[in-house]
Amino acid sequence: MRNKKECCGCTACFHICPINCIVMKEDEEGFLYPNIDKAKCIHCNKCKEVCPNRNIENRNTRTQTFVGYYKDDEVRKQSSSGGIFSAIAEWILQQKGVVFGAAFDENFEVHHIAVETKEELIKLRGSKYVQSRLENTFLEAKEYLEKKRKVLFTGTACQIAGLKNYLSAEYENLYTVDVLCHGAPSPKIWRMYLDDKKEQYQASINKVEFRNKDDGWKNFSINIAFSNMERFYTHHNKEKFMRMFLDNLDLRPSCYSCVFKEIPRISDVTIGDSWGVENYMPDMDDDKGTSVILVHSSNGEKIFQEIRKNLIVNEVGLDVAVSPTADSRKSVTMHPNRNKYLEGVKRGENFDVLYEYVKKSFLQRAVGYVQYFINNLRKK
Repeated sequence: MRNKKECCGCTACFHICPINCIVMKEDEEGFLYPNIDKAKCIHCNKCKEVCPNRNIENRNTRTQTFVGYYKDDEVRKQSSSGGIFSAIAEWILQQKGVVFGAAFDENFEVHHIAVETKEELIKLRGSKYVQSRLENTFLEAKEYLEKKRKVLFTGTACQIAGLKNYLSAEYENLYTVDVLCHGAPSPKIWRMYLDDKKEQYQASINKVEFRNKDDGWKNFSINIAFSNMERFYTHHNKEKFMRMFLDNLDLRPSCYSCVFKEIPRISDVTIGDSWGVENYMPDMDDDKGTSVILVHSSNGEKIFQEIRKNLIVNEVGLDVAVSPTADSRKSVTMHPNRNKYLEGVKRGENFDVLYEYVKKSFLQRAVGYVQYFINNLRKK
């Protein structure tokens, strides 16, 4: 891989290779990149043609914007925001379809899996702030599509773009949903963090929630339950892994120059948190979670109309619901200590030492404050 900023890790190249000479290998941060066996390569260039960073095909040209939430309060409680994913997924399953999404494995690493029952959807609910390993799911999705089963594939915008390029054909029975994405944090740092917690509590981990709502949707916390019945629970702004993520320290290099955040998206529907809804549509905010729903395509319109009866929902302007300056609509800015942090990763520094790179120098903070005030003056 010549330039890591040009690879989002979508696995389209891995899936398309006709002679299987590409394998996905971890780098020093735990991100997967394609490695080509040059002795086997037949130079067909299919891997280049399918790469979404080089070529985004079939981008949609329209978007309708809504804010809403699922009427099922229990499902909504288990969801990161308004439970819209579950509403869509349940409709797909009612049609004897298959749902692909990100799930924790037994070690709480994140992988894409397929589920075929409503009971299994709990595995896919809730945010996982780690880049998911797609494994062979593009191939599996294609097999289900060829069997004429409805398929819902959910993931980040880059993963959806990779799937669409790999399939290179339109399937009426394919429905795609991406999430409003800040960026993809390092799987290795996540493993280090979990090991640190297991050592601290002298116990194995039974449950992880990135978005626990016990104190409300807007005041969400990370919650980790241990085998010894102890619990780690803290507000997301005070939690080290979340700070590294939200401060853009440990994201995949391609996230700092993301080409997939433009709206309309390539997916049928985009979902995410409706942050700020209390300011422009207070009746939609009960602090249990409200979603923004962006409908981009005819398939998106179809599924939205099918689930609408199960939602409390209102239409709103795109720029009102998702600010043009939001991180979900533009690439995030690399943390000023990113290179120092990366050198620390290469040296084998432990999690707590790596976390210290979140802290900016006095000069860096001062520049940030000045920029903040300038931006606010411009808005006025």
